[in-house]
Amino acid sequence: MSYACSSCDAQFQSAAGVTQHVALHHDTCAECDESFEDTDALREHVHESH
Repeated sequence: MSYACSSCDAQFQSAAGVTQHVALHHDTCAECDESFEDTDALREHVHESH
């Protein structure tokens, strides 16, 4: 079974792979699905909120 990124249709062998990809390449929080302008803003959000 493969898993696809809903933003760019990249394919992965696990759901965890998609989660990591989205966080790294689409600046979206894996915990709450909130999107950010850049990786630094995402990191700050994760540090403060989760």
